[in-house]
Amino acid sequence: MATALLFDRDRVDEVDDWTDSLPKVGRSAILWIDLEQPTEDDVEQLVAAFDLEPGTAKDLRRKEVEPRLVDHGKYLHVTVIGLSDERETARVDCLVSERWLVTLHDTPVEVVDRFRALAEGSGTVGMLDGLGFLANLLEWALSSYFDAFETLEQDLEEIDAKAMSGKASVTDEVLAGLVEMRREVGRLRRALVSHREVVLALTRPELEAIASSDSAERFTFLRDRLEEAVQASRDARESIVGSFDVLLASTGQRTNEIMKVLTLASVLLLPGALIAGVMGMNFKIGIFENAAYFWVVVAIIATVAVATVAIARAREWI
Repeated sequence: MATALLFDRDRVDEVDDWTDSLPKVGRSAILWIDLEQPTEDDVEQLVAAFDLEPGTAKDLRRKEVEPRLVDHGKYLHVTVIGLSDERETARVDCLVSERWLVTLHDTPVEVVDRFRALAEGSGTVGMLDGLGFLANLLEWALSSYFDAFETLEQDLEEIDAKAMSGKASVTDEVLAGLVEMRREVGRLRRALVSHREVVLALTRPELEAIASSDSAERFTFLRDRLEEAVQASRDARESIVGSFDVLLASTGQRTNEIMKVLTLASVLLLPGALIAGVMGMNFKIGIFENAAYFWVVVAIIATVAVATVAIARAREWI
């Protein structure tokens, strides 16, 4: 599926045949072409329309999902890792020139859809150059990572609330959920860290052929945002460990309550068992000849049990 938008100052137009619009892109306009699940014909059409280097077509067919930057002089080929709606990582290829940008991806990527909706309502995008447009796109990509970590934090808060209220404990299901969250945070963190070299390269003056001081400043800001996102991943990882500690504490508290009940039951029964054991010895004593003493022993056992409960409540043990 191909979508082409032409941003011209305060106007945004959707282009049906973007190959015819290339000569019409002026100094105050920029053309964005988004190709979802591009075919071989789409790639060949791009190569012919933009006079791309032969190596670019080969790079677009690569299956590796890793950020990289290739400078072809007239344009840049930037590969980044975006997120789908299910927080799965997806490769996005960006071909960037001064007045046009092409994005290619095999799966629907949340950031592309969100940015398209935002850009269609903005009348200032056409004033950007290609790298400025790319900086905006990458900034929204980082925002999707922040949103992913925020969603994970909300899930952890729900687990913590249930654990503190005694509605959740260390079970196989809860542990499996925490393990899966930990793996997801690690996967997203590795994807973020892998962008460092690409973002750093975009801030260098060697790209001056298609860059400007404004775009360099934007990528410097983007580099700081990237480090903030990496720190957010570390915070999410620590929150998962914290949630595990809360679960352990909740389970320990529940175990203590159980042990308290068992201990009290033992204390209540032990004196009675001792008295019954003594009275059950096979000695010929006169008191055993009177059946009334049986009820006296029962009364003593009951009195000891009641006194034990009263002392425990007075000392706030129960």
